[in-house]
Amino acid sequence: MKPSSTKPQQGKAEQAKPQQAKTAQQAKPQTKTPPRQNRRKHARVPVGLPVEVHISGLAQPLIVELMDIAPGGIRFRALTDQVTLDQRATFRFTAANHGECAAEGKVLRVQPGGVFIVALERANRVFRDFVLSLAA
Repeated sequence: MKPSSTKPQQGKAEQAKPQQAKTAQQAKPQTKTPPRQNRRKHARVPVGLPVEVHISGLAQPLIVELMDIAPGGIRFRALTDQVTLDQRATFRFTAANHGECAAEGKVLRVQPGGVFIVALERANRVFRDFVLSLAA
């Protein structure tokens, strides 16, 4: 005779029962990363204009693409990665029906691929009017 087990045996019906899924309260809540907030004061306007930019610390000006523009800043793309944080950038260009736009500021951000963002500190009236006309 077999010794009896102290464990109660499950019937075949109980053994075949699949494990119940966790309830919504028991399940681990999935937290989504909140979307990154746009902290810009003004919308960027795409431009795509070639511009000569004088960068402090560089002997020669760079010919860059003015990618987009806003009243408070501007994004450029250079063919090289010579620009670094905190350098001064001075530029001017002629805008049709507006005249000569001139501005300067500090390099606030540098991104891969020669992209750099300049926070504008000074701009002439023609530049400001040009930017406002693009946003309208």
